[in-house]
Amino acid sequence: MSKNLVLLSYGGEIEYKRAIFCIQSFLSWDIQLANIRIVVYTDLPSYFTQYIQYDLIEYILLTPVLSQELMRNTAYIHLKKVGVIQLTFQKYPDDDLCFIDTDTFFINNPSYIFEAFEIGKCFLHKKEYQLSDSIEKFASFGQGEFPKSFMKFISDREFNIGGKSESFDGTYFSWNTGVIAVNKDFSKLMENVVDLTLQFHNNSKWFISEQLAFSLILQKIAEIRPAEQIVFHYWGKRQKVFMDNYLSVLLNQKSEYNAFFKNFRKSIEKLRIEIENDLSLEQINIAVTQKSYFYAFKQGIKIILKNPLNLQIYRKIYYELV
Repeated sequence: MSKNLVLLSYGGEIEYKRAIFCIQSFLSWDIQLANIRIVVYTDLPSYFTQYIQYDLIEYILLTPVLSQELMRNTAYIHLKKVGVIQLTFQKYPDDDLCFIDTDTFFINNPSYIFEAFEIGKCFLHKKEYQLSDSIEKFASFGQGEFPKSFMKFISDREFNIGGKSESFDGTYFSWNTGVIAVNKDFSKLMENVVDLTLQFHNNSKWFISEQLAFSLILQKIAEIRPAEQIVFHYWGKRQKVFMDNYLSVLLNQKSEYNAFFKNFRKSIEKLRIEIENDLSLEQINIAVTQKSYFYAFKQGIKIILKNPLNLQIYRKIYYELV
């Protein structure tokens, strides 16, 4: 029996670079790789082979036809994620599986996840918010209609999960699914994940419908453990710009690339801190725009305490304030 690390990477050079960096960060930790297969769904396998030398990696060509099949002939792009997980389970029914978004990298040893697959337990990236708070949360940036439609749809409604009728309410949580690590027995519920994803999206148009389907089903049948201390997920728009610029330099200059992975643990910790600083700087900028000056001040102090001797940080804080 093997364990599969699954990635979905398509649609251009930036996306390939994110996936390559994620895979290389995984391979750079001290982990027993003999029984771990990496499965990459991509429309350009040749891009990866320039950078990654690892025997147990399988590239599955993501053709336009396969893409439509994975999305069940809908326009909802996140169904591809559900589809590749289901397809991998079908191909390797005896294997546990960890799907990981490409805008991630491993900041601690993956063994914490890959040696802990159990029936009734799983990993998702992190707990985000309770559904009862979702309307107010998304309304703050003009998207309140989506959780409102979703909450209306699930109210007093039952859903089929593993042959049982189940219901959900505002006490359930939305978990970020940048990481989904599940035991092989979860494969029998993948059609339920597809069904709920389609129902949620058709009736709310909420772009996180696949995340909600995984979150709610797993809360019914498993103990969910967070993976955020193992995997860093840079999902925000500004952090993606930061990382895409960083990766363009890193992967285009062989000396930089070799130096990074030669001193991997120091390099990855430094990178994590830089992204977290950028996130705090973004929060300062947003707070100033909204005239929440006290919050901006707290974020500034937070960065300074973490980087008291970094003069560049003081300049960056100033630029966000003005």
